[in-house]
Amino acid sequence: MQKKMIALAVAGLASTAAFAQSNVTLYGIADLGQAWVKSSGAKAAIYDKTTDTYGPDIKDNQRTVGRLDSNSSYLGFKGVEDLGNGLKAVFQYETAISADTNKGFTGMRDSYVGLAGNFGTVVAGRLTHPLREMGIKVDILPGDAGIGTVNSVTGQIAGVKTGADDRASNAVAYISPTFGGGFSVTAAWVNGERHGFDDDGEKANARAWQIAGKYDNGPLFVGLGYHKTKDNVTNDVDGQIFFKGLNARVWRLAAVYTAPFGTKFSALYDNTKVEEYGFGDVKRHAWSVGASHPFGANTVGLQYARSGKTKESGEPSWKDSANIWTAYYGYSLSKRTQLHARYTRLANGKEGDFNFYNNPVNNGRAASAPEDDRWNAKYTGFMVGLRHSF
Repeated sequence: MQKKMIALAVAGLASTAAFAQSNVTLYGIADLGQAWVKSSGAKAAIYDKTTDTYGPDIKDNQRTVGRLDSNSSYLGFKGVEDLGNGLKAVFQYETAISADTNKGFTGMRDSYVGLAGNFGTVVAGRLTHPLREMGIKVDILPGDAGIGTVNSVTGQIAGVKTGADDRASNAVAYISPTFGGGFSVTAAWVNGERHGFDDDGEKANARAWQIAGKYDNGPLFVGLGYHKTKDNVTNDVDGQIFFKGLNARVWRLAAVYTAPFGTKFSALYDNTKVEEYGFGDVKRHAWSVGASHPFGANTVGLQYARSGKTKESGEPSWKDSANIWTAYYGYSLSKRTQLHARYTRLANGKEGDFNFYNNPVNNGRAASAPEDDRWNAKYTGFMVGLRHSF
């Protein structure tokens, strides 16, 4: 199971184009960017073992460092078999590739097998769900990849990834046929594959579900999705700490419109609530807006996202609001190859601990900082890169 607070299901897997193939297709993305990133304003405290106390705050920033980032590079195979009477078998396998270090295939992308017909499509595996699709749709950056994506703010609560912008493992999903000129509905169930006890000794049976609808036709995309997770009992995944033994819900609304003069406008609203976080329920809202415009082989864009303060039941709101803005430029060398550049800045409130969702800055704060010492970090990054699809 993708052991995060998963916003779960799948969408966009049943398009006619995807299922029109009669042979296995090899495809992928190679995207590398030379980046320079840094943090500023972050604070930490030095722990004194002798007195068992924390000393005066010190700055804990990462000076400007150059690095080569792999921006969601991957390799995939997909295909379809006609079974007759309008029924088809469909499959897809994708694996992420660390193109900057050539570490090889690491999996962790969409992989599924299913059946498609007049009834719609049923698939099972590791899937992109509707809430994640909405986040991809509104982001102006190619592939919703690399530093500067809006999910750095809209996909987190209290600095922890909500799962709304991650894939779901062990999922079974149904995607309806398209009707009414562009409407479709998706519903999914995700197996937690674990039955145990939470922190309070109560029985916990991890599972999640999601339902979402979207309209996608011509210049307009609108999506609305609702997610519910129960008893997510694992709290340590790939070195990241996630909510343990908690119930949560996420709902998200997104819209994208391409004007006749070519400018694409996008907006997203995300509302997340987690029950029994600490001593009470916590919730927050977040939103983003963006615009991009092509002229010739060039594309320019700007996007902004903001997360409101986290509110804990019966307590004052936390001072952890955060915002991020990103300026983007792309130049298409061909239909499959693009040069791209971006500049981005993420600013945390006094008690905020947000970082870039993809390829974060590594030492924005010290892990030894005490509970009541928040970090107020600001992260900036500049990147130039090359993206090729095949």
